[in-house]
Amino acid sequence: MTSHPQSSEELGPGMLDYLHTQIAEDERVLWAGATDVGSRLRRLWLLIPACLLMLFLCSFMSINNPGWLLLISVSVVLWGGLPVLIYRMQLNHLRHTLYAITDRRALILSVGKPKKTESYAPDKISFIRSVHRKDGRGDLYFARLEGTGTEGWRGYNHGFLYITDVEQVADLMRRTFPAAVVK
Repeated sequence: MTSHPQSSEELGPGMLDYLHTQIAEDERVLWAGATDVGSRLRRLWLLIPACLLMLFLCSFMSINNPGWLLLISVSVVLWGGLPVLIYRMQLNHLRHTLYAITDRRALILSVGKPKKTESYAPDKISFIRSVHRKDGRGDLYFARLEGTGTEGWRGYNHGFLYITDVEQVADLMRRTFPAAVVK
């Protein structure tokens, strides 16, 4: 098995070991990488002004209420803690996620607890679409997950999030799974 992963610092401890446990003996890893966590999390900065606005509105509306101090305290905990909670959850998830393309399938592996492997054989790859951000980074979508949510039917594109050299990885995937390009 040969692999061309990103630097081992980017992939984190145990990621490559877990990847190798998921690969068949005669399967070959063509690319392995992970989310550019710092760049992806910087996109959450808009959450902070939104939460500050909500904190201000809740505090302003609570002033004439007899229990205003309690309501303001709850608002501070809720609207101040929400961005921190979301940031920590995203950080933990993204730090433990590894992406790989083999000569047989695309993989999304979670090395957190519990460990989880999502495998996309060529017949499960619906399309191959890259969404560019800056500096060659971006998202690579190749599957559409569908299901029902609280508002009824929902579907969303799924794939590798905020990877470096997204267009090169997309080209590799197109060459590896040409039937998905035709779909």
